[in-house]
This record gives sequence, structure tokens and C-alpha cells, in this order.
Amino acid sequence: MPAYRDVERNSWKAVFRAKMRDGKVKQFTKRGFRTKKEAEAYIVERTKELATDMGMTVGTFIKNKYMPDIRLRVKERTYHTKEQMIKAHILNSFIAQINMNDVGAEDIIQWQREILTHKYSECYNRTLNNQVVGIFNHAVNYYGLAKSPCKGVVKIGKAEAEKQMMRYWTQEEFNFFLETIDIHKDRMYHLLFQIQFYCGLRIGETLALTKQDIDLNEKCISISKTFDRRNKKDIITAPKTKSSRRIVYLPDALNKELKDYIGALYEYPENERIFPVIIRTVEMKMQRQMEKAGVDNRIRVHDLRHSCASFYIRNGADMYAVQRLLGHASIEETIRTYSHFSPEQDKQLANLANQINQKKISS
Repeated sequence: MPAYRDVERNSWKAVFRAKMRDGKVKQFTKRGFRTKKEAEAYIVERTKELATDMGMTVGTFIKNKYMPDIRLRVKERTYHTKEQMIKAHILNSFIAQINMNDVGAEDIIQWQREILTHKYSECYNRTLNNQVVGIFNHAVNYYGLAKSPCKGVVKIGKAEAEKQMMRYWTQEEFNFFLETIDIHKDRMYHLLFQIQFYCGLRIGETLALTKQDIDLNEKCISISKTFDRRNKKDIITAPKTKSSRRIVYLPDALNKELKDYIGALYEYPENERIFPVIIRTVEMKMQRQMEKAGVDNRIRVHDLRHSCASFYIRNGADMYAVQRLLGHASIEETIRTYSHFSPEQDKQLANLANQINQKKISS
């Protein structure tokens, strides 16, 4: 082992050469070891590290490796969302300038402190933290990074924050809101918001609907795609998951209003979107309408989907039926997200026990 006595400093030094990932051979020197054995151990460990040295900064890895790889594995909308978060909070952070092999736990913690200064929601903090973890795990799994610096570092944010922050309307609150929309002057939004509340569609699924997706005789709509707009271009893609492809049945009153709406679309192409607006426009319309109505419980367009789940579950709907309506991949997802909407159903168990015990006492 090339460990030498450093007479001037009365210690040992390690001098060795290693082949880098780019094929070049570099010489390294480190002084200050108390014993020859310590210097030799350092050479062994450092040689292993250099053998997996990625030779690039975090920013370069993200741009040249991680994002191109991820683009092949996720849907376009998911990729776009991930890209925006990573660009704003990782590529523009100090951590992007550090070599992949040099990032340590202390750097991850410093980055977390940086994020926490922005006072984002607990849910968003956890989402950002997961982006960093995913980047380094990808480097470990596919590019030979020896160890993720995120390992052992406590995550920021809360995984259940979204559930805790969930907002929704009762049917009475929704009706109060809907009454402020003139069905004759603003027919499209009067119908669109009802579809959100009574059918529980994701807004992208609603905006992707065409005449071809609607069966007024069977009173149902077919969900097979979703709409989004990015870089000033309309994009139609497959729905979020395989389970998102589904048939949703319409209440009679809603089916009649949809029939009248489509009937008014004279000679409208069968494959054109019947709600020709973008998500942002719907969100702005809802905000203006809530202001007009003087609504105190302000919610988002997506929260109408939560309101739909609340409406059916609180009225005794079967949880499996709600799962199919919302297009969840599993019943576990539905229960985990919406079980707190069914307190009355939970009380039925205690009432059942009371009835059984009462019969025993009577007999």
C-alpha cells in the first residue's frame, strides 16, 4: 500500500492513483494520519468511492440523467409538475452546484432549512422532500452512487397533510353556490360544476369530455381521457390510472340538463370538447362566483371531488361504489382518504352491539 512516513509532520500520508469514470487517471494525496494502518485504510475506502464517482454536479445529474429517465416512466402531466418543482426548489438551490458524491446529510438538512423558510404547507414540504430523496435513490439504483445522503435524515412535512387539510362542501353549501350561476346566461358552468359535485370527476376528465363520451339514453358518461394545457398547447392523454377508465352514471336532473346543453350545441363536432375551456379558467370562475355568493368556506375546484365523496358516504353509499365512482386504484385508497366522512356508519356498530345486549337482558 502506498502509505508513506511524513517526517516533517511526524505523521503518515496516503499517495495513490485512481481511474475516474471518464477514463482519466488522477493522483491523490492526503496527509495527517497517525498510523500507517489508518493511511492504508483511507486509501482502500477512497478508492472505492472514486470508482463510483459520478463526476458531475447534482444539477447536471438532474438535467442529463434523472429527468430524461423519469420522462419515460410517468405521465406527461406528472412529469411537468415534477419538472417545475425541481427547477424552482432544487436546481435553483445551492445543492445543485455540489458534486453528487460530495453531498452529505448536512447538505440535505441545510436544503430543508432553506425550504422551511418559505412557509409552504406541510403537504408541499413533504412533496419537495420526496423529490430530493427520489433523485438520490435513482442515482444509487442506476448510476452507482455509493449511498444516498438522504438516508437517515428526517423528512420535513407530513405525509397525511393533504387529508388533514381537505376541504369540502355539503350539498346545502353547493346548492347555495350554484344558485348564484344563471343557468340561461352561464349554462356551461352551471352544468360543469354539477358534474364535479355529483360525479366526482377530476377536472381534467371533465374538460376532456366529448359528445362521443356521453350516452343520454343510459344516463352515463365514459371516462377514457384527461385534458391539460401546457406551453399554450391543449393536451389529451390517458387518465391518471388504469382504474380511472370508468363509466359514471348521472342523476336524472343532471342528465336532463346535459341533454339540453348538448342539444344547444348545433352541428358541434362529435370529437370536440363540450367544455372548451382550460383548468385555470374554471378555477378563476369558481373563485369569482364564491366572492359573488359571499361564501365563507372557500374551496378549490378539486375539492368538489372531495365534496362528492362526502355527499355519498354521509348518505350511506357503499365504499366500493364510491371507489368505482372516483376511479381509485384500490379500496384502501378510498378508505384511507375518506373514512372520516362516515362517523354515522361507525356509530351503527355501537348501536348494533347495544341492540344485541338489550336482547340478552330482555331474555
